[in-house]
Amino acid sequence: MFLGSHILAQLVSLGEIDEVREALERSDPSWRIVNSTDTHGQTLLHLAVAQGRADLVQLLLEFEADTEATNRSGLTPLEAAASANTERAEMAVFGPIHHAARGGHVEVLRLLLLKGAKVDSLTKDGNTALHVAVEERRRDCVRLLLANGARTDLKNAREGDTPLHTAAAAGDESMVKLLLQKGNANKNIRNAQGKTAYDVAVENGHEHLFDALSLGDKLCTAAKKGEVRTIQKLLENGADLNGRDQNGWTALHRASFKGRIDVVKVLVERGVEVDAKDEEGYTALHCAAEAGHADVTEFLVKKGADVEARTRKGVSALQITESLNYVGITRVLVNGGASRENSDRVSAFGAIAFGSKIMEGGGVVKKRRGSDRGNIRGLKNGAGFGRSLALAVL
Repeated sequence: MFLGSHILAQLVSLGEIDEVREALERSDPSWRIVNSTDTHGQTLLHLAVAQGRADLVQLLLEFEADTEATNRSGLTPLEAAASANTERAEMAVFGPIHHAARGGHVEVLRLLLLKGAKVDSLTKDGNTALHVAVEERRRDCVRLLLANGARTDLKNAREGDTPLHTAAAAGDESMVKLLLQKGNANKNIRNAQGKTAYDVAVENGHEHLFDALSLGDKLCTAAKKGEVRTIQKLLENGADLNGRDQNGWTALHRASFKGRIDVVKVLVERGVEVDAKDEEGYTALHCAAEAGHADVTEFLVKKGADVEARTRKGVSALQITESLNYVGITRVLVNGGASRENSDRVSAFGAIAFGSKIMEGGGVVKKRRGSDRGNIRGLKNGAGFGRSLALAVL
């Protein structure tokens, strides 16, 4: 059976799938009529994709239609299927998978992926199909791409934005949550301008995204309060285990400073970065030692915390505890391998400047921030505070 190319193209244009199937099945395979073109040089696949007919696309792909065949303009089927108001020069930078994502053609996208299309292939300006789908708010395509392993951490070439940056810039909260929950998107990644997705959201007036994009605030708040179940739920919903709050502290810093041993254990068991430092160089061990929590200090030491870690001012946890006369915690640190070398540099003064004033006799008191500004507490008894300031050797 032989049908002329133009007749077969007309059948595809009319969506006559049964007639098209019959023609393909009854033709000689060597004729390769599946790659027939119409009078304008469009292949059958060009025509089927342009109509968004996934059933016809699947049929043609079953007969091994050439997905990279170009029309007279040099465009592949999906490149030619871009929206009518798109400039041709712009279309040329897109590949088939990007056009499927842009147009929201979920079934066509699924077929392309099944046929081996690379899920993270890039456009000429460095965007992935996920970038494109997010920008066009094609949620079904985003879900499909994520299910097929699309990476959420890839940055585009122009701005260095990840798909999460793109969603944040648009103020698309549901898309942001989709990327975080289904794609485990890292909200701490910074673009070429050094901005996180949250920074981009605020810059564009989308402050409502704070809860979704805040840098570890929810996790840190739960850690500070000792809410183990809340922490577990947040982590299950995609919270960043090593996420930082607006003051640069991780949940482990908060829990250690507050003496929340149960929280500390959960975080460590989950694989938290034990020796993560804040902007002043504090580790969780510094926090636990300074606040006088022997149980937390001992646990962290047993779990391999760096007992020699130094703050930006060069202060170790041992220097802190010796200055504050925490005999028991000092013993824990020494038994854990902490060196007393240079520790007399601190203890000789009998006190440490801690964003605070020094009490007579070497005690230290500290001002609290926020609504408690002006209140002070002694650290001699291991009192904890909402936010630690930098330690510095006098």
